[in-house]
Amino acid sequence: MKRKKRRILIVDGYNLIGADQELHRESLHSLEMPREKILAALAEYQSVANYEIICVFDAYEVRSKESIIDYHGVTVVYTKEKETADEYIERFVHDHYHPHLCEISVVTSDLTEQNAIFALGAYRISSREMWVNLAEAEKNISRKIDTINEKMPRQKLDIRDDVQAKLEKWRRGRF
Repeated sequence: MKRKKRRILIVDGYNLIGADQELHRESLHSLEMPREKILAALAEYQSVANYEIICVFDAYEVRSKESIIDYHGVTVVYTKEKETADEYIERFVHDHYHPHLCEISVVTSDLTEQNAIFALGAYRISSREMWVNLAEAEKNISRKIDTINEKMPRQKLDIRDDVQAKLEKWRRGRF
C-alpha cells in the first residue's frame, strides 16, 4: 500500500500581516485583530487546500514559553522567548522534511528565510502570492455555496408547481 505524502503549509504570521496594507496599519495599534483575520482566512483556505496549516507568530521580545493552540484546524504557534518565527520555521523544516514522505511549503517574503528553507528542501510562497491564493479560495468557496444553494429547493416540501401556484395565490389573498 502506497503511503500518502504529508503536505504542510507553514506561515510566518507577522510576515503575512505585513504584506497587507490594511492589516499592517491595524497592527501598529493592536496585533489581535490582524492575527484573528489571517487565522480565519487560513482556516477557510485549509477547507479547500490540501495542506495541514501551521501559522507561526514570534514572541521574540515577550517573556513566554512556546505555546501551540488549534484555531479551527489551523495549528497556531507562539514561539518561546528569544526565538523568532524564522528560527522556529527553519527548525521545523529541518526536523520534518522528507523528500518522499513530507512536502513543506513556507509562506514568507523574507529573503534570508527563503534561502534557508530552500537549502532544507522546502518550497516558498511569497506573502503577496498567499494573499492572492486566499482571495481565490474565498471566491471558490462562495461559488460552491451558491451552487449548492441553487440546487436546494426553496421549500422543504416537494410540491407540484400547479399546487404551489395555487397555495401562493391563497397566501396572497387571491382566491
